[in-house]
Amino acid sequence: MHSTINELPQRDLPVLSDYDISPKTGFLPVDPPLQILPDPYFAPWEETFEQFNGLLLASRLRQRVNELPMLDAARLVTKAEQRRAYLILCMLSHAYVWGKHELAAESLPEPLAVPWQKVADMLEIQPVLTHAAVVMWNWRLLYKDGPRDLSNLDTLGTLSGSSDESWFYLVTTAIEATGAPVLIKILQAIQFAREDDVVELKLELEGIRGIIEELVAVLRRMFEKCDPYVFYWKVRPYLAGWENMAEAGLPNGVRYEGVDNGEYKKLAGGSAAQSSLIHALDIAFGVEHFPTGHRPNKPVATTAHGTAHGAAHGTHTEASTTKAAPAPTTTAPGPTNFIKKMRFYMPGPHRNFLTHLTEVANIRQYVTAKAAETERTPEIEKLIEVYDECVHQIKVFRDVHIQMVTLYIVMQANRGPSISHGGFASPAKGPAATETHEKNGSAATATATHPDAKDAAPTAPVHAGNNTSATTTNKGSSILYPQKVLFGQPYGLAKKQEAGNDVVRGTGGTDLIPFLRQSRDETNETKIVATSSMATPRKASSA
Repeated sequence: MHSTINELPQRDLPVLSDYDISPKTGFLPVDPPLQILPDPYFAPWEETFEQFNGLLLASRLRQRVNELPMLDAARLVTKAEQRRAYLILCMLSHAYVWGKHELAAESLPEPLAVPWQKVADMLEIQPVLTHAAVVMWNWRLLYKDGPRDLSNLDTLGTLSGSSDESWFYLVTTAIEATGAPVLIKILQAIQFAREDDVVELKLELEGIRGIIEELVAVLRRMFEKCDPYVFYWKVRPYLAGWENMAEAGLPNGVRYEGVDNGEYKKLAGGSAAQSSLIHALDIAFGVEHFPTGHRPNKPVATTAHGTAHGAAHGTHTEASTTKAAPAPTTTAPGPTNFIKKMRFYMPGPHRNFLTHLTEVANIRQYVTAKAAETERTPEIEKLIEVYDECVHQIKVFRDVHIQMVTLYIVMQANRGPSISHGGFASPAKGPAATETHEKNGSAATATATHPDAKDAAPTAPVHAGNNTSATTTNKGSSILYPQKVLFGQPYGLAKKQEAGNDVVRGTGGTDLIPFLRQSRDETNETKIVATSSMATPRKASSA
């Protein structure tokens, strides 16, 4: 069976350095991100960013931004300078749009919009806050010669000024650093499959399995120092983009003044689905994702001695709404494949690497062919087992992510804020000001509505405030952000859920829980030997 694989036309394996990727640091830059732009010309940006949290708290950020001079991003010479500028412009722009005690701003002034678009073009990324901005290019080492892990990392900037927000980013940065060695191992595994070397392929897969177990262990540390209440009510609204934000006051998205004739852009906000590392693992092991609720026939895995069949393949894409990166090809009308859509919010070189990796990935194909052989040797049986353990660990990673989303988003959305304004806008006193806050009961209600809530880490920090001060209307629906009204006008940081249902949406408009569950199940169904998606996780040796 392996001869069929070896007879296929084989493109050369990708060289990591060709795609701005390091075998040591992976998708993270080899050198720590710049902490300041060296050219004094950009001092207005740096000075504003230095005072960023205070200006936002005092509701004077927009005033300061409107006073900024128009700076030429062409003077950003190196990639490190461009990344530093991108981080600054992302945070200033999102704070400008969402404000604090202010209506959402549907237009970005030229001193932000024009250089932001230009820097985004340089980096082949979208001009909106992305995973790359706040995770990959937003860290520093506490000790120069120390490791890139949670014992030695700090952020360069946050939107809220809170340590919880820093921890949220840094856990993900540590995941990227921990997973860096997996990229070389994936390429070596592909080569061993080409050479029909079962023994060496098994060894590489065992190494990959160990790395994924370490990723799970790092992800679980999110619960240590990021309070769900702080994250949901103080941080998360600022991470939202301007797609599906009509109820937040941005029905058309945001207009970038001086860019594309002032056309509005609808762009999704930051998402963990923009991690190139996780995409690379999916591609390597043949995990195929489809639009939520629009899956083809489920792939058939083997039983203990059955025949293996490859996973079904197919994609739906939609045109990008910005010119910062090449738009995906639209082959036919259809639902959006959210995970594939998120690739267009990655830096261009990393996105191109994933395309190249897709063209050469053969591990699942090879293992499936071996599993279909009439007589399996002990080496082949072990290969199948280790492959399935790798896939299982990816599933476990997604299980933990579901637990995290349940605790940090679903349960917070259902219980409502412990103060009537959710920590963002103090309601004005008197009859002219009203505030309506719809909620769906307590955390217990969230558990009943979303079964995954029962698996949330019991030791995770939970805000202990009560909800007695919130003005509520009990209509059986919950909200993603509190809907605020001041003098008859809704505040911008509002993303109310549709009345009459319990949908909880992500910053990009995704129906979170069904999307995450389907992604987990698609991962589990990639195994050669079928198991339940809710099977007891294999105990990680490194956890």
